[in-house]
Amino acid sequence: METITRKRSGRFSIFGIFLILLGAGLILSKLNLLHYNWGIILWVCLGIAGLTAAVQAFITRRRGVVFWGSFLFFSSIAMLVHRFELLDFAPWDFPATFSLALGISFLVLFFYEPRRFGVLVPVLLFGGYGVLYYLWWWDVIDWFEMKHYVQTYWPVLIIFWGISLIFRPRRQ
Repeated sequence: METITRKRSGRFSIFGIFLILLGAGLILSKLNLLHYNWGIILWVCLGIAGLTAAVQAFITRRRGVVFWGSFLFFSSIAMLVHRFELLDFAPWDFPATFSLALGISFLVLFFYEPRRFGVLVPVLLFGGYGVLYYLWWWDVIDWFEMKHYVQTYWPVLIIFWGISLIFRPRRQ
């Protein structure tokens, strides 16, 4: 009789890692060894799980998980910066913050597959909005100056889109 043994791949459960980290953080908090509330522990665990998912997806060549893992990681970083009050946040900052996290996640996806230039369009749109918002919020640039540049140079996005269509790989 032959037994078939399955070789377990090098992957491990991201959800399992998340649950272990969350449970450990909560029990340490209950024992007064960790002095953070559950919200901070949750975002730290989500960030670690997102980073683990993105790194594992790079290794196992899973494109969709690269994006969502990195988005979860960068969103967690943004929430932790807000929770620890490292930057002055207002409620209307969240759309720009998550837009910036989306833009960086698309950039990670471009690094994963550099032949896909079309991914740079959402990088410019989402990341550009986030960067311009924070440059305006921190008084690095003036609103009217930014408005002028956006109104003048928005056709550059159409040019980049055309370049990405020309150089994208053809399906046969």
